Amino acid sequence: MTAQIINQRLQALRAQMDAHDIDGWVIGREDMYQGEEVPAGDERLAYVSGFTGSAGTAIVLADRAALFSDGRYSLQMEKQTDADAWSCHTMPDVEIGAWLKTQKLSGLKIGVDARLITLSAFDRLSATMREAGLSLQAMMQNPVDMIWQDRPISEAKPAFAMADEIAGETIASKLDRLTDRLTDFGCDAVLLSRADAVNWLANIRGYDLACTPVTLAFALFHRENGLIILADRQRILPVLNEHMAVVPLEQLDELLVPLAGCDFMIDPASLPKALHDVISDSGVNVVTSPCPVTKMKAQKNLAELDGFRKAHQIDGVAMAEFLCWLDHTDVTQMRESALADKLLSIRAGHPDFIASSFETISGSGANGAIVHYRAVAGQDSVIQNDSLYLLDSGAHYRFGTTDITRTILIGEADAEMRHAFTAVLQGHIALARAHVPLGTTGRQLDTIARTPIWSVGLDYAHGTGHGVGHVLSVHEGPASISKRGSVSISAGMVLSNEPGYYKAGSWGIRIENLIAAKVASQDGFIEFETLTMAPIDRRLIDKTMLSEADTVWVDIYHQWVLSKIGSDVSPQCQAWLIKACAPL
Repeated sequence: MTAQIINQRLQALRAQMDAHDIDGWVIGREDMYQGEEVPAGDERLAYVSGFTGSAGTAIVLADRAALFSDGRYSLQMEKQTDADAWSCHTMPDVEIGAWLKTQKLSGLKIGVDARLITLSAFDRLSATMREAGLSLQAMMQNPVDMIWQDRPISEAKPAFAMADEIAGETIASKLDRLTDRLTDFGCDAVLLSRADAVNWLANIRGYDLACTPVTLAFALFHRENGLIILADRQRILPVLNEHMAVVPLEQLDELLVPLAGCDFMIDPASLPKALHDVISDSGVNVVTSPCPVTKMKAQKNLAELDGFRKAHQIDGVAMAEFLCWLDHTDVTQMRESALADKLLSIRAGHPDFIASSFETISGSGANGAIVHYRAVAGQDSVIQNDSLYLLDSGAHYRFGTTDITRTILIGEADAEMRHAFTAVLQGHIALARAHVPLGTTGRQLDTIARTPIWSVGLDYAHGTGHGVGHVLSVHEGPASISKRGSVSISAGMVLSNEPGYYKAGSWGIRIENLIAAKVASQDGFIEFETLTMAPIDRRLIDKTMLSEADTVWVDIYHQWVLSKIGSDVSPQCQAWLIKACAPL
């Protein structure tokens, strides 16, 4: 996207701001459903700024525009935006409130789309604006939509059912458990405003998003009246059963009329401000709480865990075939997007493949140092020789989800690459081998992974791990392994283990496997089962840095990988895999 196009869009947006009598406009990277992935027609932040990261907020004023995101996107923000039009800021180093105060703006009226901002986010941002002498106004018209002439329109696609044997629990059982949770809170009903929670509860999935197999919908559940999916009826009709009804979202106010006076649960962190206003006007007694389904779906049952294992075995074969091809091919004249396409074509050849679990990060050399780099055909780079290639990818299969990162040597490595790679590997092993008491939080596990990396003076700006949904969002709450991970890790949670290091302008390193928390043999402790099956590049390991226990872990892991997928790969790949999994 050229600077000229961005400037034209900013000018058009500012004209609409004037027409709506507002002095500024807030643009988030979100839709009504607050998932990490949004439909193409909701990519307003990218449309106005050029920034394509999965998280970010922009504030456009009459004479300036500022973009805010986290440490994953520090480099990407600068690279994708026009410095003359945008100032880029990494949070928490620079927060929106602090920036506003430095701008010495007072008395301005700033607008935001009430349909796209959650109640919690609106309250926080409103307080931030007041402290800076500004006012925040929730609006039902979005000026970005008014200037976006060719805005994509999403095709309405029907939902599909998740079989009980794959889900591991019937809808009726899940609704009974949700009833118990509402009873504990003294609530009669709840509005579920997270699409992944709605899909998990109803044992449905869908094709509304490219990489997240959900049907975008809200749901109203009443302990006595049952489950009502708030969506277009035609999309839900294929999965409609005796446990649910379907009503258009536009009729929510009508559904709330007979509930006046009842105790009604909402999740402020995911409920759009616009829907909260409808609920507030209905006469129900609002009770705020985190989504009661989030924790339920985070702790996978035995069938879901078996599905994860099966998906990783299939995905391990695909990864091995790709890595074998990569090792036998001169890719130094190929582009990053072509390698991502090659891996996708291998995965998509399996009959149980549904979709990629996110857009593949395929970064060579300096692009590998951009944590969430996206290789766009025609704008990407040629694979660099004598450097590192970072490949972060994943897939949804009919019964499970994968997410894997491998850092691969192209050509020859220098000592600094091997030193950093081995330190990251040590951090990865430390978390994989962790044996911790029940109640241990993600923040504590994050420190376990970082300690070996810190010991050699290195660090990384992203979290060490995130929760993973079962054929849902690849990034799932409530738990995370990060500096902000305050939730205790419990048995059944599936998380990523992905420490890294990034040398800006040169290369990036990340090693990621998915792990499942499980009860340890010692009472009161948990440990982790590694799910991902793919070799780690032995050529980048400095064996002199490894402890004996580290070496044993690598050798056992590689022999396990070979035993699980060795007989399922092609003959050429089998020969390659035996070498790739050879003992250190």
